[in-house]
Amino acid sequence: MDIVLFGSNNPTGASFLHLATDASIQTWGRKAPIEGGDSHVFCDLSAYPQHRLSPLNGVLVSFAPIWLLAPFLESISTHQPKILDNLHGVIACSSSSFMTKRFAFNTKDRDLAICLSRAHTVLSTTCATLGIPCQVLAPTLVYGSINSYRDKNISQIIRIMRRMPVVFLPTDSGLRQPIHASQLAKVALHQAKRIDNQRWGKEDPFVLTVGGDEILSYESMILKIRENMTENTRGKTCKVMRIPEKIYFLLSAPLLPINPNKFEALMRIKSNLSGFSKAHEILGVEPQIFPILPLPIDQ
Repeated sequence: MDIVLFGSNNPTGASFLHLATDASIQTWGRKAPIEGGDSHVFCDLSAYPQHRLSPLNGVLVSFAPIWLLAPFLESISTHQPKILDNLHGVIACSSSSFMTKRFAFNTKDRDLAICLSRAHTVLSTTCATLGIPCQVLAPTLVYGSINSYRDKNISQIIRIMRRMPVVFLPTDSGLRQPIHASQLAKVALHQAKRIDNQRWGKEDPFVLTVGGDEILSYESMILKIRENMTENTRGKTCKVMRIPEKIYFLLSAPLLPINPNKFEALMRIKSNLSGFSKAHEILGVEPQIFPILPLPIDQ
């Protein structure tokens, strides 16, 4: 199987994809990948058509921002369609934020949801015109780091735990379904293989929301992170204290006029962001409990 990998420097899955397969991988991006590929093509998704491109052969797997990928492919299909003659299909990583942040309080999150949804529509239209299969993976709470790169989810929680002696949570925290970047990479590879083996059907959804194998409360997630920290690590002694919702909201309220994004993040702790397709069910393997080690502890 030939894979064309976009966003090869993105640690959220792309680097783990190299570790999960021995398939021929041609990477496309502004920089060479963190992990090796068979060949690399310089490509700036935001600069097309300012540079000439090589043909795209095989299945395209993208961890690049989907709001850049979608118009990039649309432009190629319009101006240089022959480049896509041997493209068999597209697996593109997006985010569950297109769904979970539609009704967010702050404008930034709502705009992100709109941006993602528009990109989905453009990509769907382009692939339908080309007559090739396409699926958008919309993961939730991706974690896991590689080399010097850190994720922006669990790493941030760990950073807070290492700096604060106590973390306050509302009495009833919402549900989460964190997925490790290696799981996301395996799901992308699995779906790419199905396209390559012509096992794609009309029953396959265009958008596949995907999470990890374990659904747990926000509080349980933090407790599991603390439990799996190595001894003598800052954050191992961080206390988790549940407080009544009214007090939690009262303590969070001053952030609203100062930093509405952080206020929104605190409010989301009560939301249930789960119920997505589990990675192990897609892959047909045994479930993996949270967290998959090692933890992305910020040194």
